[in-house]
Amino acid sequence: MKIETSDLEKLKHDVEKSCGHPLNTSKDFEILEYQMQERIGVKRKLSTTTLKRIWGYVGGYKGVREDSLDFLSLFIGYPDWQTFIADRCGDKKERSSHFIITDALLAENIVSGDTIEIRWNPKRRLLLKCVGDGEFDVIEAENSKITVGDTFRCERFIIGEPLYINNLIHQGGVPALFVAGKKGGLTQVELNSGQ
Repeated sequence: MKIETSDLEKLKHDVEKSCGHPLNTSKDFEILEYQMQERIGVKRKLSTTTLKRIWGYVGGYKGVREDSLDFLSLFIGYPDWQTFIADRCGDKKERSSHFIITDALLAENIVSGDTIEIRWNPKRRLLLKCVGDGEFDVIEAENSKITVGDTFRCERFIIGEPLYINNLIHQGGVPALFVAGKKGGLTQVELNSGQ
């Protein structure tokens, strides 16, 4: 089976996006193997060594078996490699819909006093303080149109997905809707308990 390098790179990118970080160290591949086992819950698995070969982290990579590609595709929400190819690689346009397969930090699980640091490209950063019931105050801001003192409501924070904000009060203005990280989504979401 001939595999286009660009298709394989898209799959690897989506896997890294799903697991929440790039695969750069041996430990990263061990974590991915564990995450795959936990998420898919089947007896067959891809070994850390196979994952390293697919990513080019170790030598000895001469090709990838389709069942390995099926397994990686399943990890990111596709039934198999061919479906992944049809959806992600056949049409160069942005996908119009997809399953969210990463963990979400839900506002209902954040208590008053907790802080959340979020980042998105290029080099945008906010530090938020929860004031309760899904409402947040901006206490630090870097390279963002949202500034210190702004407030907004938000239901969830998801790495790899845009942040949709409701009732943004920017510099005392009228409530507005806002999207952060429209291209590429959030790159970091870190919750720090205030208790």
